[in-house]
Amino acid sequence: MSTEVEPTSVQTGAEVAASGAPDLPAPGEGLDAPDSGGDLPVLHGGRIVDVIADALTFTLVIARLALAATAMRLLSQAVKGAYAYVEDCAQTVDGLADVAAALAVDDSVTSAHHDAAAVMRESLELADALSAEAAEMSTEFDNAARDHESDYGDVNEAMQTGPYDVAEREYYSNR
Repeated sequence: MSTEVEPTSVQTGAEVAASGAPDLPAPGEGLDAPDSGGDLPVLHGGRIVDVIADALTFTLVIARLALAATAMRLLSQAVKGAYAYVEDCAQTVDGLADVAAALAVDDSVTSAHHDAAAVMRESLELADALSAEAAEMSTEFDNAARDHESDYGDVNEAMQTGPYDVAEREYYSNR
């Protein structure tokens, strides 16, 4: 049985030392605030690529949400256009069935046309629900983009314009 301690994400200082992993810096070492008070030192450790990548990711998320909202709005409008077309077709088929009935066409033919118009109208209920759902989704995508901007816009701005380096992602991965 081995007594070696494996490094994990939650360990005491003694466990970290026993595992042979590098020890964490003591308070006051590294980038903690200076003993004399004041601001942290300005560092330029080459993480500019990460900051730019994060800014691009932030911008892409906002843009993709806006595109999704636009696509859903267009879908809603397209469904409404199809809705109007199908409603017009149903009215035309009913009108043709009425003309056929006035011309003494067989009842089975005229009733089949009326049945077809009824099926068209039933599909309109589904199309109307789809159109409403697409419009609602469009609003939700707009809200998500707005909320994302509101939640992370200041953070993104601070990362872009702040004088300090942002910690590497790996720094936070085991916290």
